[in-house]
Amino acid sequence: MAKITRRTVFKAGAASAFLAVPARAADLEQRAMAMEPPVFLLESAVPPHFTGSGLSISDRVAVCGTRSLRWDHGARSVITVKAPLKWAPDAYRYGDDQAWQGLVDAFCVWVHNETPVDDVIRFEFGRGERTDVWFEFRLGFSGWRTAWVRYAYDMHGKPHPAMDTLRIIAPRRTGTLHLDQLMLNVPLRPDAPNSDYQLPDIAPEGDEYDNQHWQALYRFDRLLSTVKPDMSPPTAEELASLRALHTRYHDEYLIAPVKADVPGLTAQLNALAGRPTHAYQSQIYPVEIAAELKAFVNPVTLRACTDLMKAIAQAYQASPADRPALALLYLRLLAHLREQGWTRGSGQGTIHHLGYDTRGYYDSVYLMRDALREAGEFERVRADLDWLTGLGRIFRGFEFRMARGSMMDIHNTTFRGMLAAVLLRDTEAQQVAYLRVLRDWLDDTLLPTDGIQDGIKADGTAFHHVGFFPDYVRDGFAGLAPLVYVLHGGAFALSGEASGWLKKALLMQRVYANRNHWPISISGRNPNGTTALSIVPFQWLAPVDDEIAAAFLRLLPASPTQEQKDLAARLAARGLTAEAAPTGAWALNYAALAVHRRDDWQVTVRGHNRYLWSTEIYAGANWYGRYNTYGQIQVLHRGNPVTNLDSGYAQPGWDWNRRPGTTVIHQPLDQLKGDLTGAIEEMLLTDSRFAGAHTIDGRNGMFAMDLHGHPKYDGSHRARKSVFLFDDRIVAVGTGIANDDATNETETTLFQTRLAAKSAPTVVDGVAVTAFPHEALDGGPRWLLDDKGIGYYLAADQKVALTRSTQASRNNATEEPTSADFATAWIRHGSAPRDGTYQYAMVVNTTSDRMAEFAAAMGDPSRAPYRVLRADRTAHVVSDRATGITGYAVFERTRLEGVVREVDTPSMVLVREEGEALVLAVCDPDLRLYSGIDHDQYEKGRYVGHYSPWSRPWLANPSHPHRLRVTLDGRWRADGDQPCRVTVTGSRTVVEFETVHGRPVQARLRR
Repeated sequence: MAKITRRTVFKAGAASAFLAVPARAADLEQRAMAMEPPVFLLESAVPPHFTGSGLSISDRVAVCGTRSLRWDHGARSVITVKAPLKWAPDAYRYGDDQAWQGLVDAFCVWVHNETPVDDVIRFEFGRGERTDVWFEFRLGFSGWRTAWVRYAYDMHGKPHPAMDTLRIIAPRRTGTLHLDQLMLNVPLRPDAPNSDYQLPDIAPEGDEYDNQHWQALYRFDRLLSTVKPDMSPPTAEELASLRALHTRYHDEYLIAPVKADVPGLTAQLNALAGRPTHAYQSQIYPVEIAAELKAFVNPVTLRACTDLMKAIAQAYQASPADRPALALLYLRLLAHLREQGWTRGSGQGTIHHLGYDTRGYYDSVYLMRDALREAGEFERVRADLDWLTGLGRIFRGFEFRMARGSMMDIHNTTFRGMLAAVLLRDTEAQQVAYLRVLRDWLDDTLLPTDGIQDGIKADGTAFHHVGFFPDYVRDGFAGLAPLVYVLHGGAFALSGEASGWLKKALLMQRVYANRNHWPISISGRNPNGTTALSIVPFQWLAPVDDEIAAAFLRLLPASPTQEQKDLAARLAARGLTAEAAPTGAWALNYAALAVHRRDDWQVTVRGHNRYLWSTEIYAGANWYGRYNTYGQIQVLHRGNPVTNLDSGYAQPGWDWNRRPGTTVIHQPLDQLKGDLTGAIEEMLLTDSRFAGAHTIDGRNGMFAMDLHGHPKYDGSHRARKSVFLFDDRIVAVGTGIANDDATNETETTLFQTRLAAKSAPTVVDGVAVTAFPHEALDGGPRWLLDDKGIGYYLAADQKVALTRSTQASRNNATEEPTSADFATAWIRHGSAPRDGTYQYAMVVNTTSDRMAEFAAAMGDPSRAPYRVLRADRTAHVVSDRATGITGYAVFERTRLEGVVREVDTPSMVLVREEGEALVLAVCDPDLRLYSGIDHDQYEKGRYVGHYSPWSRPWLANPSHPHRLRVTLDGRWRADGDQPCRVTVTGSRTVVEFETVHGRPVQARLRR
């Protein structure tokens, strides 16, 4: 194809007269047209590829630059575009695994229509006069709309690789249309497009995917139009509750003490006017010109518009004198959004993450309802609200595959709009009828979900992206809690069961956070060290629940807001005081997470298994996250772990290979980086069933993991790991460490701590090392003390490395180089180890003198704080002197010594003898969501693990109960009513437990 130049543009004819554009824009337009296939920005002239009558470039309307293609068309007149479309087949199929969809070829165009009409534009693609595929775009709208249509999946017919012609066929009427940003073929995520009024038949699988909560708006709209709630007359209680709800919603949730700055708000609106309004619409841009094209289009974000809507609405309520002017501003902004296509029936190509960008709109409409009625706009705006919130979802139910998908997004962003839409129904009877359905729907979303579906789990963890993801849970509860408060105390309050589960999950957040921040191992794809819980949901629910109120008082920031101070005073007047920091041990096996707390410090240990992904890697997020759940141990203590560096973690300079507690192959960062070839994201599953935590008495506990690396990267890598958590002592044992990597070393990291100063000492066997840099790679120290007050006692004959240096690394998201000063210690297992081992202990908040005494005591069997009784491939057994607890990590059925002689299931056992009594706690961490193997993940009997959790047929399976049997030495009986069955045979006793959900089960026995 000839290069497009200013000269060839002029040759396109009089109707294509060149319109002056800035040089950079002209250059971009020229390069876009020179792409194969070309991209038409339609800014300066009708491209020479286009033939047809009535074509010109107009500056009347545009969404890409300042001009668009004007088409004064006759009935069924045709534009022909000649250029190779370069369509090629791909591997995607309807319903494919969401992480492994790859990209598909799609067509994109923007269409502007002045007057709605019951007709269509037809787009035909083919070879010359032959049509291979086609679709129709409905014209029942005014303003801008866009089409993102996948050739092989949304068009009629069958695409052909030799297609070289596009025909655009006008509607039956004569008139004028504008076209802009026409892209013949661009690679697109197949889950991006969604159906709407213009294209009701495209992307049908979007109604079933995890992101159906955004993408299924057309389906929700049809439900809202066809399904009606029970219109039984409201009861007196319902009417009273409704009126109280309206008052609380307006007075306590929506309004704010703001100053009405009409000139300032006007200036903000003027800055938005005339610019395209986008959310994710740039997702369609070809990667080669994406950054330049976005700068050229210069859109305003949808979020900026809707935030301004809320600001105007709150000012409208705060200043009656300014209401006429503010109403006009609001109506101008509404008209702008409608012109840009943010209105009922429009899917905007993609509607991904809509709720995040429209929260201000949702909150504003109720405040502006009177002004909207006066302007004759109320019903249209309410219809827009119904569409944008997907209100009809309340009639869909939960009996489809991804019904629970991304529920935290809905709680965070969309439920507020759904409630607003219901409260804006015309009559109280209608409001009550819809509120009944909405309340029942919300109740259902807060009940525990089976399998790895999103939602709250039986242990109080909560899922997003089919895995444990606290950042989204925090945001979900922060968005939902105000509305739960608004609904409380009447006929439309949450059920006791639903509110109980919400409370459990909320309070569990303050267990796995310390004090506010959570450990890196549960940070999902955000390993920046700053992710933390939010006090917002505690603040909203404190007035209605005393336990949440006590947590709120403890979590108050050092400099609380006036609102928080006032609430704290009201709670104190009721006699409420701050709770003590949670203390104890928790086994959260829907997260393969052990949490061990004493007062203000916390130790966590995290793993993964065949149900729970190891980490989530996105393009531009968590590139080096592969080892995040390889048994990572993190201590959070002594204040704020971010500003004071007391946790030792800081992203700059962090060696992503050396996460404390993990056993890994130390890779160069280029090799450690996630490979997203053919994938949207990476959420790998191992084939190992065994990883999780256990507790005894709710105070002490353990963790164990049969680690198997994923075959995508390190399928030969294996280790059997355990961590025993006794008060301030943590004992770590590893056996069976093996892999085939003869190039890179295998390591178990003891610590990696950011130094507040180069002189901060690391103590080695009582000697303070302050040299910087310092390197000792072949040492065999007895004990170490890092600069954070954590001691490490090491069993003999281990090769331990210690460095104190300025480490070079990369940012997890941008890949930019980073550096900082660290002290790092690790156990070296060498390259391609065959049966590597390690043993060490950690002591929290200790001193050099105490560590010296600890090491001396370990040399005396009669005084040793703990003993490793067994450490091989089948079992790890550790006994703690102070607590009297012995812990067993049983990786395979085996015979044991001591009071526990045999365990018939890979599991964890904790026992404590009390004279003639025995406390016996067992835990099978296997969630048992399916039996046997997941056949999709195997080839010729070998685990290949291609699929992500999104597509697994067991995604919604319940945890299946299992009978676990422990054989004890001696004759024992249950001490009263215990959750077990006891059978004595000769000198042995078999104790049988039913396990489910990975929960610990504890019983008390007596001789």
